[in-house]
Amino acid sequence: MTSTPTDAAPGVDTPGVAAPQDPQLEARLRTTGLSAVLEEAIRPGCERVVTYLADPTATGSRSSYAAWLRRQVHAWSELRLPAVSVAAVDWPLASVRPQCLDVVGLLIADLRELNPRLRPTIVPRQASGVELPQPGIVIASVYLCVRLAAAPARLLDAARAVTEGPTHLHSATRYLARCADLAERAPGLRREIDSWSTSAGPVQTQLAVLTARSYAHRLAEALDARVSAGW
Repeated sequence: MTSTPTDAAPGVDTPGVAAPQDPQLEARLRTTGLSAVLEEAIRPGCERVVTYLADPTATGSRSSYAAWLRRQVHAWSELRLPAVSVAAVDWPLASVRPQCLDVVGLLIADLRELNPRLRPTIVPRQASGVELPQPGIVIASVYLCVRLAAAPARLLDAARAVTEGPTHLHSATRYLARCADLAERAPGLRREIDSWSTSAGPVQTQLAVLTARSYAHRLAEALDARVSAGW
């Protein structure tokens, strides 16, 4: 069977659906570590989004920062990353925890901090007590979040400076602070993903690659769209 198109991530919203088997991808995974194949799969999308994620003009003023946060909220919402309870017992990773997937929730919290009177038009997905999505989807989601964390993390100090003031109670930089933490965990995550892949089987490893590719493509498309979001 052929590989899944980049505009559809198999199994993301239907946990029982397995990824189609791609003999070429399976052969590639047998000779190359999963983290390296994931990197190859998402590189085109990541190269498109890095200028948005690390835009130095985003922290030129509070209004610029708010606009940057809004754009991130609507782009990341397009991905519909799995919402996983922090108490999930089957979480397959030790280097990062399920909180790393709550990108939209952190971005919305920062926006509310900048202007508490305003409320979002997007509601983050809520973690439930149901079983985890397929492990391959979890791996793809985590890898993308961690892989992209380094770019926005560079904005942290400037964002803290522009959001602080005489009435400052809480930092509106939760998302950027999380990115800084995740960026430091990237080497450990890559090693853990390669170890995980040795026992995960071809279905889940291929699902991880196809889903990660789809996510990176969709995020790039959403950021390129320059949609004006109502907040």
